[in-house]
Amino acid sequence: MQTKELYQIKIYQNQPAKTPAAFADWLNPQQTAPVQRFHQTLPDYQPTPLLALPNLAAAGGVRQVLVKDEAKRFGLNAFKALGSSWAMASLLADRIRVQAAFQNEGLAALQTPAARQALQQQQIAFCTATDGNHGRGVAWAARLFGCPAHVYMPAGTEPERLQNIAALGAQVCNTGLSYDETVAVAASQAQANGWLLVQDTSLPDYTAIPQLIIQGYSTIAAELLEQLHAQGGPAPTHVFLQAGVGSMAGGMLAFLAQAFAAQGWPPPAFIIVEPTAVACCALAAQTGNMQAQIAGVQQTIMAGLNCGTPCSVVMPLLAERAAVFAACPDFVAAHGMRLAANPLPGDPAFVAGESGAPGLGLAALLLQKPRLQPLRQMLNLNAASVLLCLNTEGDTVPRIWRQAQAGGWPLPPELS
Repeated sequence: MQTKELYQIKIYQNQPAKTPAAFADWLNPQQTAPVQRFHQTLPDYQPTPLLALPNLAAAGGVRQVLVKDEAKRFGLNAFKALGSSWAMASLLADRIRVQAAFQNEGLAALQTPAARQALQQQQIAFCTATDGNHGRGVAWAARLFGCPAHVYMPAGTEPERLQNIAALGAQVCNTGLSYDETVAVAASQAQANGWLLVQDTSLPDYTAIPQLIIQGYSTIAAELLEQLHAQGGPAPTHVFLQAGVGSMAGGMLAFLAQAFAAQGWPPPAFIIVEPTAVACCALAAQTGNMQAQIAGVQQTIMAGLNCGTPCSVVMPLLAERAAVFAACPDFVAAHGMRLAANPLPGDPAFVAGESGAPGLGLAALLLQKPRLQPLRQMLNLNAASVLLCLNTEGDTVPRIWRQAQAGGWPLPPELS
């Protein structure tokens, strides 16, 4: 794996497998079609916008820059409820044996008087560990289904994130531990109390629910494909996907790679973006250890990506097919946050949070800063390139967003 570091940004150029394993059936666009049908039955569902930043693209010498803005999802300021709602609804439909009605009717199948009575009789409760957005999605879905939720949060949790989850009726506990240790606490509490654990993190003999969560994220990709067709524009050549445990990144990679192939489009280069302090997916790809762990409580403003162990369900996929892993310091995310709020004249403004902005931040720096030209060359960015970034959250912690807008986490002097 070729590595290059400039101004604290470290790029690992992967060597994807010459003959990668076939995609798992549960990750293909046909198998995930019921996911999109289900999400369309949820309150406040609508496709999130696909934004074009033509002036950033022109200034950076590429064909186009696109951003899928997931901060608009369900009024929750982040995308995570897509995964949790699909997983939880699927589990409930199975428990009360309404699978056929669920496939056809979505949410309505879980809200009939008979379904409500069955759920109440079984006293089903959910449990999870979270840095914030996932727990908020679990709490939102649990309230929608009329079930209790128990949410465990790690050390360094911002009060706003905890309060947002509690406001949805969940029982919330700050463990004071690292994220991975908090996952272990949630798993033990779920087992002790008979709760359903809803987690996309790797655990021994625990793959079915992570698979459902990852399937839930396919709605983002399905919407994206429709939007690309509607705008008649070129297909992305470079897709920037931020990763904590890597579940969203792996799911998006699998869906888009297969969908692009079906359309006859060239496969894009997938760039996996992580915080420097917890680049566990990059470490796994480098070492070949699909459960490589970065232990302890690490410091980064990108709280949603502060995860020390990759998801073993999708990490082999990322190691086999991602073109690049990028380990980025906090100033990359802050740059993306500022650019979203204050774009080049004529480009749309939007709100990107600290875990939503690192992909855009990295892409913009590569386009804007001549001193990063060697990294740009590694990614083969040129006049024909179409860059796609995913804004996975808005200002989930307004204090951090305001601090970034005020110049917090500035670029190194050499890049300013």
